[in-house]
Amino acid sequence: MTPSKIPPAADELANPDRRGGERLLRIQPCFYQLAHIAGHEIVEFSDGHALSVNASLGGFLLLMPQPPERRQVFEVHTSLLGEERAVKLVETCWTREMTFGATGKVYLVGVKSLFEPTRPN
Repeated sequence: MTPSKIPPAADELANPDRRGGERLLRIQPCFYQLAHIAGHEIVEFSDGHALSVNASLGGFLLLMPQPPERRQVFEVHTSLLGEERAVKLVETCWTREMTFGATGKVYLVGVKSLFEPTRPN
C-alpha cells in the first residue's frame, strides 16, 4: 500500500471526509448507477462506466465522467481488493473536477463504502 499522491485542493485541506490512510493502487473499470430526483415523484437514473483508481479500508477513489452530489449514495458494480464481482453501496465524500483541453472534463470522486467494516479506531 502506498499513500495517495494526489495533493488536496485548498478547500479539501480541512475536509474531515478526506482520510489520510494508506491506499492500494488498483486501476480497474467499474459500472455505476446514480439516481436524481427530478421533480415531484419523478426519479431519473443515469449510469455509466468509471475507473476505480485506488482503494483503502472503507472506501475508494473513482474517476467518473459526471459528478455525483456530495453525500449522494449510489451503486458501484466492481471487484475491489480481490473480491469477486460485487455491488457496493457508496456515499460521495468529495469530488474534484479535472479539465482536459477546452471541453473535456472528468471528476475524481472519493467515496466511502456503506454497510461494510471500516478501519478500526
